[in-house]
Amino acid sequence: EAASAYEDLVEAIIESAEIETTMKKLLDEIESTKRRVNALEFKVIPELTEARDFIKMRRDEMEREELFRLKKIKARNT
Repeated sequence: EAASAYEDLVEAIIESAEIETTMKKLLDEIESTKRRVNALEFKVIPELTEARDFIKMRRDEMEREELFRLKKIKARNT
């Protein structure tokens, strides 16, 4: 009876060790994912937003320059 109880205990310990290992792996993955999310949220997304705004500003500026140039050409030809 004691040997059977000991075997049950050993099996329970092995099972709990497997569960603990799985939990540690999950926690590592969660931590890694959290770091990636933070990098996206605080570094990548703001940089992309800034680049988008710069491109839009530059494109608007180029449109104004082109419009001015066309008006100048039209005025010269008239």
